Amino acid sequence: MEMIRKVQKLELRADDVLIAAYPKCGTHWLWEIVTMLRAGNSEYNKKAKEIAMLGMPQTERADELPSPRVLNSHLNFRHLPEKLVEKKIKTIFIMRNPKDVSVSLYNHLKGMKLSSKFDGTYSELLDLFLEGKVGCGDYVEYVKDWLQVKQDNPDLPMLTLFYENLKKDPIKNIRTVAEFLGLCVSDELCEQIAEACSFKKLRAANTEVKEHNRKQSEVWKEGHQGPYRKGEVGDWKNWMTVAQNEQFDDVIGRRFEKTGIVFTYE
Repeated sequence: MEMIRKVQKLELRADDVLIAAYPKCGTHWLWEIVTMLRAGNSEYNKKAKEIAMLGMPQTERADELPSPRVLNSHLNFRHLPEKLVEKKIKTIFIMRNPKDVSVSLYNHLKGMKLSSKFDGTYSELLDLFLEGKVGCGDYVEYVKDWLQVKQDNPDLPMLTLFYENLKKDPIKNIRTVAEFLGLCVSDELCEQIAEACSFKKLRAANTEVKEHNRKQSEVWKEGHQGPYRKGEVGDWKNWMTVAQNEQFDDVIGRRFEKTGIVFTYE
């Protein structure tokens, strides 16, 4: 609660940008893209996105970051800085199909050495995920909450993206982000950023370029790739049984009914 109160009282700046996403929906990826766009080049920021992440113990460090800041968070809207709407902070909300989210989340938790690790099976995690009882909260409610934010706050500049679209056509979506941010960028820069932010290159940069707050060997089990595992669309097919897939479609289909959201699963 103390951490959330600190986040809510964070002093926002007019040129801040906020990326909002449920865990495993492309936050690292999008943070790198936005950071490069604002810098006007395709060079990696040596700092990891966690320095600007709202909802982690070191949130107070966001105050120390130079402008322009690219803030990011997995928190619900109600837990974010109170003046987000009043100051009309440009906000980018990215979603990913929940089947791949569940698989990615499972592998992320299984690979951790820290307190949020998970020692169960994927089937057990899937049951918890469908019930909204995982540590990062209910995926469906998180997405619905942000959809409601957009509807209730028409003056809040908000761009909604899908992980799968960014994967399918990164250059087009990078240009969409640039236009939303009011940046004039060349086709060449968009291509360079798309290349630099390819999955393999970001995974390499995470170990070769990034300056992390703690050794990655202290955070992740041996052989684990950290936040970068596969980055694919449709990997859920390698994990779900036919029965689990049918159950998933039933539960998620009912809960997302009337939202207008259509996910891409392959």
